[in-house]
Amino acid sequence: MEDVNKIERDDQFGSTPQGLAQRWGTEIEAAGKELKKFHDDAERILKRYLDKREDWGRDESRVNLFWSTMKVLLSMLYARPPKADVSRSFQDFEDDQARVAGTMLQRMLNKGFDEDISAWDTAVRNGIEDWLVIGLGQIWMRYEVEIEEEEVPAVFDEMGNEIAPMQMVERIKEEDACVDYVHWKDFFYSPARTWTEVRWVARRVYMTKDQLEERFGEEIAKVVPLQKPASKTDDKQQPQHDPWAKAEVYEIWCKEHEKVYWYSPGTEVILDVKDDPLDLENFFPCPKPIAANTTTSNFVPRADYIFAQDQFNELDEINTRITWLTRAAKVVGVYDKSADGIQRMFQQAAENQLIPVDNWAMFAESGGIKGKVDWVPIDQVVNAINQLRVYRGDKTQQIYEVLGISDIMRGSTNANETASAQQLKAQFGSTRIQLMQFYIAEWISEALRIKAEIICKHFQPETIIERSNVMRTPDAPFAQAAIALLKDEHVSQYRIKVEADSMAAMDWAAERDAAVQFMNGLGAFISQVAPMAQQVPEAGPYLMRMMQWAVSKFRVSTQIESILDQAVAGMQQKLQTPPPPPQPDPDTVIKAQIEQAKIQSAEKIAMMEAQSDQQIASLKASVELQKIEMKAALDGVTQQYQQIMQAMNTTGQMAPQLEQLAGAVAQLAQGSAQSNEMSAMQMQTLMDRLSRKTKRVPIRDENGDIVEVREVEDDAPDGMAMLPQPQGAMNAGFVG
Repeated sequence: MEDVNKIERDDQFGSTPQGLAQRWGTEIEAAGKELKKFHDDAERILKRYLDKREDWGRDESRVNLFWSTMKVLLSMLYARPPKADVSRSFQDFEDDQARVAGTMLQRMLNKGFDEDISAWDTAVRNGIEDWLVIGLGQIWMRYEVEIEEEEVPAVFDEMGNEIAPMQMVERIKEEDACVDYVHWKDFFYSPARTWTEVRWVARRVYMTKDQLEERFGEEIAKVVPLQKPASKTDDKQQPQHDPWAKAEVYEIWCKEHEKVYWYSPGTEVILDVKDDPLDLENFFPCPKPIAANTTTSNFVPRADYIFAQDQFNELDEINTRITWLTRAAKVVGVYDKSADGIQRMFQQAAENQLIPVDNWAMFAESGGIKGKVDWVPIDQVVNAINQLRVYRGDKTQQIYEVLGISDIMRGSTNANETASAQQLKAQFGSTRIQLMQFYIAEWISEALRIKAEIICKHFQPETIIERSNVMRTPDAPFAQAAIALLKDEHVSQYRIKVEADSMAAMDWAAERDAAVQFMNGLGAFISQVAPMAQQVPEAGPYLMRMMQWAVSKFRVSTQIESILDQAVAGMQQKLQTPPPPPQPDPDTVIKAQIEQAKIQSAEKIAMMEAQSDQQIASLKASVELQKIEMKAALDGVTQQYQQIMQAMNTTGQMAPQLEQLAGAVAQLAQGSAQSNEMSAMQMQTLMDRLSRKTKRVPIRDENGDIVEVREVEDDAPDGMAMLPQPQGAMNAGFVG
């Protein structure tokens, strides 16, 4: 293959399998050269982390502070699997369709972390550990589907004629959005200053002959060279005794061409080419790698260990010196060979035992034991050890300051320090930790967003409903509408986030104190605004929003924010609905009924009085009319009588008519007298009745309700005399 170090045009190599293989061989080689320094440093750092020494370094004495520090950081940053939070960008509380869609997506994302043996948890944990130790961590998403053939029976009409023949169709049996951990030596990308300038990403995988044939076919598998198992001279970090020969295959995702290429070094043709298989928004099937200490000049990670390697080396040297001085700090000396008792004193003497000497006078004259023995001085050795220990403490503190690990975070402290000093240390350490937690949360959130895109664009609706278990919840009626929303809208409409502290180890004492503080603040707020809410119900939603804003400052309030949202929505809906009439007080109802009865009684009495006055006026008018009629009749009779008398005076023949007329006059006079007497009696009776004392008696039905009020006399409690009617009086005047 021709070695081409510079690419001038995109079509320089052509689009043939040979040209594509040459082009991507050049790209992979350039990326390897760009990352070679990082890979060399990572190898060295990994050996230091695992304390792998050469033969000449066996006599060194180390305290592997680098390993212990990384383990402390890992426990603080990723002590438990994260929890994804999926919500709509616009928090419309009435949009149940979007709410249920977010809930279904959130359940499917978190399901990968909740499994007993979680591939997601393993991949993420390995990536974070790589990032802490050597400075780069990465994971890779893929869509895996298993298809089986299913027989569709033939279709016949009513006459038995075959309409559609039997067919074999493909059906999705199983599908999943999988994640793979990518080793830091197997991740490549185009050289760039920042991640946004990266044109392609690639991962290297090792495949056996059988895997090559299954994936690319026998023809391609024949031309792919297999590598021999790693020998003792190769990378000592890799497995040394794997008997399988494997091929080195690169899976390359090119954003510029929106294609995926499979390339193997040493092969003259490209293995495979496919158009964008996932249709992701940002094309790449992996998130931006979690890289340490990158700049805008060159996107190449640099491990934190490099910034403290001098301090680590000095610490190793100090520990080695302390070890050798400690070995030298022992009680040794010389003695006079002629003084036999001195040797016997150290070798044979037990407790409370004296050793005899042959000539005490000579022994005492020569200085006794002090004159016969001389010890090696160890005061200087012990002093040197003490000074080295002090220096080691200073060097250790320098390492913690460089890495940002305070003694409070390591669980150690000085009893002489004040609480303020310890708090400052904790704040200094927590600031660095919070930034690292943010990087991890951002990395995991982007990976979950890619998984969410794969679910929405490629999963069957039946799979989403089944794995989200939404049909067993009260939101089941919105399931189909939520599926339609997930399939139609882009996942960018949703905010997929991972809270950084959700991955940290839980401090139960701190959680309890935070909960108590939260409840105290909440209780104080409620006690202050409750009177206002009772007096002005319309202010309730605004007060709830203020409370929601206040409690959001507490970290423990995250779990109840949805409850506050529901409370605000319910309160607003309640204000929009007219309130039901209040239930009256029973005493008030009875009093109102009594007052109503009084009013009705007064109205009936007034009506009866008006009827009485009307009856009296009608009676008077009837009497006057009768008087006028009687007078007119009497005047007519008188006139007739005068005419008859005149005729009698002239003729003398009117005796019978006169007698008849006299009888009529007598009868008319008698009737008029009777009518006047009866009218006078009726008037007298009516006046007497009106002048009598009366009382009002309520008449109730069988339920005890007042139906009418009657006015009766004091001496007639059970009834009331009927008033005479005007028509009866008129008829009575013409009786007889």
